[in-house]
Amino acid sequence: MKFKKLTSMFCVLICIFAVTTSAFASTYASGQINDYLVSVSSDNGQIYVDFSVTGTGSMKEIGCESIYIYESSSGRLVESLNENNAGMSTKNARRYANVVSADCEVGVRYRVVVTIFAEDSASRDTRSKTTYVTGQA
Repeated sequence: MKFKKLTSMFCVLICIFAVTTSAFASTYASGQINDYLVSVSSDNGQIYVDFSVTGTGSMKEIGCESIYIYESSSGRLVESLNENNAGMSTKNARRYANVVSADCEVGVRYRVVVTIFAEDSASRDTRSKTTYVTGQA
C-alpha cells in the first residue's frame, strides 16, 4: 500500500513538472530573440528609451519595431516611432542597441510602450514592454 502511494505521488510530480516546463518553454522560447533589454528614463525635458536585442544568430533585420508614448492621464498619443525611423533597427546583424529620445513636458507622467523585434529568413518575433515615466527637468 505504501509503495502504491509513493508511486502515485511520484507520477503526479512528474506530470506537474512536465506541464510546467512545457508552459514555460512556449511562453519564453524564441527562434529569433535570445535576449533583450528595454529601459526608459527622463532628464532635461526628454524621455530616453534605451533598448538592446540579441538574436539567436545573424538576423535579416533586428531592433525596435515601435515606440508609443502616451500622456498617462489622458491617454493621448504624443509620440510614435517605428522601425523605419533613424536609429530604430539595422539589417544583417546579430545584435542591435541604441538610445532614442523624445521631447516631454516636465512633471507630466507618460506611458511608454516599446516593442523590439528580430527577423530571420523563417519568421519574425517581437517582445513588448510598457513602462511609466514622469518628465524631468
